[in-house]
Amino acid sequence: MSKVMLVFPPTTEARLFPYLSLPMITAYLRRQGVEVGQYDFNLDVCHRLFSKQRLREFLQESERTSQGLLKEEYRAELARYLLEHHDRLWQDVIEKKSGSVRDTAASLPFVRQGVELLLEGSVLREELTSLEKIAKRALEFELAEEPAAYAGKDPAATELYERLRETLLQEQPDVFAVSVAYYSQLLPTLLLARWVKELRPQTFVIVGGQQMMLRGEQICAIPAFVRHLDGIGLGAGEETMDKLMQALAGQLPQAEVPDFVWLQQGQIGRRGPRSTVGIQQVPTPDFAGLNVKGYLHEEFHFGLTTCVGCYYGRCVFCSYGNRSRREGSYQQKTARQLARECRELIETYGVTRINFVDENTNLRLVKHAMRLLREQGYTLQFTTRNRLEECLLDEAFVQELKELGCVLMSAGYETNSQRLLDKLDKGVQASHYQPIIDNLHRAGIPLQLAIMGGILDETPEEVAASQAFLAQNADKIGIDVMQMLVAEPQTILAEAAEKYDIRWKDTAELRGNRLLSYGMGRMGNDFLYEDGDTFDERLQRFLEIYKTVKPQKNSNLAPHERKGMRTVQEDLERVTLLPWVKVITASQRPGQPARRYVADLRWQRFFVLPAGLVQQGDDLMLTAGRNEGSKVLQQFVQMGLGLPTS
Repeated sequence: MSKVMLVFPPTTEARLFPYLSLPMITAYLRRQGVEVGQYDFNLDVCHRLFSKQRLREFLQESERTSQGLLKEEYRAELARYLLEHHDRLWQDVIEKKSGSVRDTAASLPFVRQGVELLLEGSVLREELTSLEKIAKRALEFELAEEPAAYAGKDPAATELYERLRETLLQEQPDVFAVSVAYYSQLLPTLLLARWVKELRPQTFVIVGGQQMMLRGEQICAIPAFVRHLDGIGLGAGEETMDKLMQALAGQLPQAEVPDFVWLQQGQIGRRGPRSTVGIQQVPTPDFAGLNVKGYLHEEFHFGLTTCVGCYYGRCVFCSYGNRSRREGSYQQKTARQLARECRELIETYGVTRINFVDENTNLRLVKHAMRLLREQGYTLQFTTRNRLEECLLDEAFVQELKELGCVLMSAGYETNSQRLLDKLDKGVQASHYQPIIDNLHRAGIPLQLAIMGGILDETPEEVAASQAFLAQNADKIGIDVMQMLVAEPQTILAEAAEKYDIRWKDTAELRGNRLLSYGMGRMGNDFLYEDGDTFDERLQRFLEIYKTVKPQKNSNLAPHERKGMRTVQEDLERVTLLPWVKVITASQRPGQPARRYVADLRWQRFFVLPAGLVQQGDDLMLTAGRNEGSKVLQQFVQMGLGLPTS
């Protein structure tokens, strides 16, 4: 029997729960009798990197090369803390041994910081702004020979290579398939493809996923990009993979593999026919084989889709919705199907929360499905991603969502200007935003907004009005994403730029959100604003929202940003620092005198330590005659850096 190895590659922040493409394809192939092994290398690299050995190596190199700069000393102090507490952090986050959500939540920020610390400087985190540069880098990169100086090593790439080598030996697959959802995964994907061909040349290597759907045509035109690929999938994947296995076994003509482009001897084949397998024909996602409890989140939860595409599909900046509308490919599950899938996941894995990860969830469908699930005797928490649509004006509808288990709602927010919303063809009314936010707040459903800046011909006054609206509602919202407008391929915006007051720069370089998003986020062609504004001017205007709006529904809000912070009135002479708060001596820049700082490793904050305070063990205490330092100690306690010492 032929065997498929499905892989979700590094490097992306999608480490909270299993990315859904693998379990969906796995379920379909296993039902068809295909042997499948599925692997989340994005998560596996995190686990392998976050080891005592890698932390020791990092710390040794840091101590050897440090110039005493604040950024260097902070990283070294973080590495020491992670080493000292590694056993507990591993048990809380990776193994979840205690079973305590509180313990996992407390340890999680340190593990995430540790992973990013060890990814710094890796080829897996390089931010390259063209497909040509990515292809060139993947061909040129070489792992350092062992033993080598740390400076010449790339621990993250080494761990990825070793993980690949182990699994190839274990699986011995006939087909190696990579699902690429994010631009930041493209370079690691090409490294994997190259290494597979070096380690096991007979393996058939294919790449699919959202990035191939977006950029497949461009990619096929770059010989260096496809050098180690045997094919590209341009559709949903389930039927493509099944028919591909039949074609490779000689049971089906190659031309009949749907949504697939063959790449053979430098020749680019024609795309096969469209897949005919609909969303109502696919089985419940199969997560068997994935380390489902090892994801970097305090709760155990899965994702599910309710639809393919977007039933609205007209927002001019949305590649996913625009593509489904253009192709007429929108489909959705039935309420009974959705309830059955939730029930099966509860019974099989004991999951207690489902995230509906559609680009735009049909809330009425979800409500119906969750009601059916309740009638069958099951309860489940769930989250949704959707537009701020008219159904949310109905307070009873919102309250029922809450009663059925809705614990979080994510939505996009572009502007409060109806003029701009209409120009974006968003299909919503700005006047509805406030009552919708109020309804969700009263019902106790946290609202997380993904906000957008740099919108078409927005005026400073329109930006200021949106900023004021968000500030006014700071107690009722969270903000989990901030990004500038991107002209992704296959969007209405990209195909008719002149209609939307932008014009293309004369460059092959792509632009995303380097400052705001992990791995630069979404990437599209670089453009200029017709009104003469520059990207940087728009960006700085947008960043005022970050500086002035403190959304209280954010789970990652530092203590000093929370409203209702307790005030410490009593005079203090001594404060015991929390275990992750350290005093470090460092210079901000080369040549500057060193100063003492209080560094909060949990919240990544720094404070200058006044001369009137001295450190004694884990305590800060006043020196004789320095009573003004008492106010500083009060502030440190109020900001969550320490506790008064009795």
